[in-house]
Amino acid sequence: MMEEHGIIPGRLEVYTGPMKSGKTRQLLLRVDKLPYMNGCDFIFMKPDIDTREPVIKSRFGKLTYDVTYIPHDNPYKILEAVNPEHKLIGLEEAQFFSKGIEDVVEELIERDVNVLVSGLDLDFRGEPFGSMPYLMSIADKVHKFTAVCEYDGCDSPATRTQRLVNGEPARYDEPLVKIGDEEIQGAKNESYEARCLPHHFVPGREEARHKAKIIPLNK
Repeated sequence: MMEEHGIIPGRLEVYTGPMKSGKTRQLLLRVDKLPYMNGCDFIFMKPDIDTREPVIKSRFGKLTYDVTYIPHDNPYKILEAVNPEHKLIGLEEAQFFSKGIEDVVEELIERDVNVLVSGLDLDFRGEPFGSMPYLMSIADKVHKFTAVCEYDGCDSPATRTQRLVNGEPARYDEPLVKIGDEEIQGAKNESYEARCLPHHFVPGREEARHKAKIIPLNK
């Protein structure tokens, strides 16, 4: 009966795309009927990058579920938070977990747990983000979404996340993840927009790639 409702033991599904693409909403809709099923316990977890809210929710809807925060630098704690009754594990913002999240996900799959992962596939630089590429490659199913480009009324499909600092594109050498700095995390001087590829700007990217001996295709 559980398989008919989409809870297939030992499967990994990944929901990915840029910010504002609706990936969290789709993940929540995926489990919306599960609370009405007997014997189908599940749990949502997030890395402790931002613990201001005790729930997981989508900006596009009213669905919310309690969330358990896991140390971002110790994803193995996920295994301690799981109990034998959990048939499904939802991992939100998975790109922020340090290396080791791959082992954790594979362990859960081997335990016949259905794992749902949501996260950004690309960072603000437009490069693969954390362990998301690996998780996407081993997934049984990948749901990849686009947003709407917010650049000056463009409205094209957006596949990138633009970081803005004081209204200007963040430079390539900015820290990839900013933690624990109230002046930056969630502050007014920093914001994010969904952008299409032509309108995604990262000052200093080509110079950094030259130094790393990565030659841009347009050179």
